[in-house]
Amino acid sequence: MILRCRLCHAPIAACDPARLIPPLTSAVFEPLEPGFPPPFPPDVPWEAARCPQCRHHPQGYAPDGAKSLETDQGTWPLPGSDRPEAAAPVPKPDATGPTPKRDTPQRRNR
Repeated sequence: MILRCRLCHAPIAACDPARLIPPLTSAVFEPLEPGFPPPFPPDVPWEAARCPQCRHHPQGYAPDGAKSLETDQGTWPLPGSDRPEAAAPVPKPDATGPTPKRDTPQRRNR
């Protein structure tokens, strides 16, 4: 299978679908043809990998694009991520009892 850049659609790397398990690493992707260097240095984290043509991240920047890759076989969904999703903010607890009045009014300095 061929990884394509989601933004410029350039072919970037060859990959085995069985190895596309999050969290992705740049070492999962191989050169398009034997004898060429790998598309990404193996010690580079996936978040820092860039398309050699347009220099953008191959998955693009849309939040829904983080769970799939663009390939020569269409959009390839990634299996469940090992990373926890961003937690929803904790709502403030409801105040108990009446709000006390202030002795002086709150005034803004201009």
